[in-house]
Amino acid sequence: MCFSKLKSLHYKKLFIYGAFTTIIILTLIGTVVDAYRGSVDAYFDFLYALLSFIAFKLTMRNEVDRGGIALFWISAISEFIFIFINGADFDLIFAILIPIIAFISMKLRQIIINLTIFYTILIAILIYFYINYPNHFILHNTKYLLAYIYAHLFMVAYGFFYYFAIDESVKRLENLNRQNTLLLQEVHHRVKNNLNIISSILGLQSFKIEDKSAKNAILGSRQRIESMATLHELLYKNRATQNISIKIFTQKLVNNIIKSESTKDSIDINLNIIDINVSISTLIQYGIMINELVTNSLKYANKGNKRCKIDINFFKENNYYILNYCDNAKFIDLKKMENGFGFNLIKLSIKYFNGKYTIDTNSGLCYKIVLSEM
Repeated sequence: MCFSKLKSLHYKKLFIYGAFTTIIILTLIGTVVDAYRGSVDAYFDFLYALLSFIAFKLTMRNEVDRGGIALFWISAISEFIFIFINGADFDLIFAILIPIIAFISMKLRQIIINLTIFYTILIAILIYFYINYPNHFILHNTKYLLAYIYAHLFMVAYGFFYYFAIDESVKRLENLNRQNTLLLQEVHHRVKNNLNIISSILGLQSFKIEDKSAKNAILGSRQRIESMATLHELLYKNRATQNISIKIFTQKLVNNIIKSESTKDSIDINLNIIDINVSISTLIQYGIMINELVTNSLKYANKGNKRCKIDINFFKENNYYILNYCDNAKFIDLKKMENGFGFNLIKLSIKYFNGKYTIDTNSGLCYKIVLSEM
């Protein structure tokens, strides 16, 4: 499992993964050490590591609770075998580990049931070994025995404090976070609907305007609003709160622009966009550039009944992000275009990214926009 996936795990599942992995690795190291010394314990170490691995694979497929229970009893078996049978004093660590595993990885009902069973078995084993093994290094050594009992009592007391204080606080924060996420999704949904209403009003208003330049200005503003609505639609559908894929956004935005064109059947689009997640503010500025570029292409490249061809490439090179945009428009008045309202919006967006641009008109209209920030 890669590090990025580990970071996305719930803290309880991450704890169980870490504990199982640690037990398996340390036991395998113990297997190698005991095998080198010629000790028979190497077989027990290996079987214990194998049992831990099997339990880990079987229990962690679906539920965290089952993984926690498996880890709990794997550790309990280790304590029963190594301390009372093998007499290994280093395994006193399990007196601390076992209650902590229960309180971190289980629900309250499971904690009570499993700890009750465990301590019932533990007391029975203590009594048995106390009677039958008068020289046992723990039971007949007051210092060891008190340390062992205190360790269990302390960790059980701390475990209940952890569960009712820390774990309950985490649960409340998680519930609050889920509620905030749902509220934010609802905000994106309502913003998208409101922007669509404004877009529809502008569309209706354009039917009443006869002046061509005024009508084009209103329709242009309508398309810009729709590009913002596209962003909020993606944020709502993908349940994203902060970042979203720039590749998905570009595809959705370009498709929406083309759908609004009556000549959409005569448009060829080629998209090659890097798949990265970026913030909402970044997408807004990026969306402004794409909207203006595509709208201008559809406006000028379709002149003369030509088939409009658009190539959009967005990639990372060294420490810069580069947007190469080309169409097959034969634009003559480049100076007029650069003084237009739409291109001024593009320049403002480029400035937002601390970028720069160049224009090539040798074969259509091509932009190379270099952005130093994303």
